[in-house]
Amino acid sequence: MIPPITELEDRRLDPFRRTRDRDLRADDGRFVVESPRVVSRFIDAVRAGRFSIDRILVAPEHAATFAAKTEAFDTDVLVAEDALMTAASGYHFHGGALAIGRRPKNPPGLDELIAAIPSEGPAVLIGLAGLTTMDNIGGIFRIGAALGASGVLLDGACTDPLLRRCIRISMGQVFRLPWARVDSLPEAIGELGPLATVDPVAVENLAEATPLTDAIFPERTMLVIGNEGHGIDSATLAACPRRVRIEGPRGLPTDEGPGGDDERSLNAATATAIVLHAAMQGRH
Repeated sequence: MIPPITELEDRRLDPFRRTRDRDLRADDGRFVVESPRVVSRFIDAVRAGRFSIDRILVAPEHAATFAAKTEAFDTDVLVAEDALMTAASGYHFHGGALAIGRRPKNPPGLDELIAAIPSEGPAVLIGLAGLTTMDNIGGIFRIGAALGASGVLLDGACTDPLLRRCIRISMGQVFRLPWARVDSLPEAIGELGPLATVDPVAVENLAEATPLTDAIFPERTMLVIGNEGHGIDSATLAACPRRVRIEGPRGLPTDEGPGGDDERSLNAATATAIVLHAAMQGRH
């Protein structure tokens, strides 16, 4: 048993002192994971070979659990009281567990995502076009896992899903739900058809889009969600012949309706949840 850490100056705490996202990414592509449940899900992903683990730091009450989960790894489970963990890391919401992970040298690509989803039968992917808010990225991963999405495809303008806040808001589902990054979503859409028989459906508040209550979804589809401010870019929208919208209240003034100057809208994660649930129930 490794002796617990009792002093803030202990050098074993050094990896947990500089835990800002930008510092970690510059340090050989590391990222931080926090809270017992999320760290546990991260360890499961390490077991599956998708990530590698650098260090784990836990409060005494979690030591036995994480020692058992990591016994197959060449990784020491460091132990320190909550207050010492907070003082070293600057985090107040770690819940008694922190881990430092290492991302793959290259993020997973389209081929890896296709290999991870069902090769035939029903499948619903979520395609993200230029989403930049960490709350939305993390929320969409959590929603996708909860409602049964097959995976997430992010374009090059999207925020990194391995940022600390994204990981935390996703409740660690970034480690469970298959995902990939591509430079161009329109190009990826062009490949998904012949390679995986997946049809795109743009979720956009356009007057000409099909109301969600009338929408029929392909058995294998990708729901395309756009940027929080300006929606789906023109090139990606052009690659999506099918478009659906979530209807608002009846009788809205023209400028508050779909496409209006002051239209009412939902945030990206909320819209994803509504349309994903409908797509999971209404495939044809």
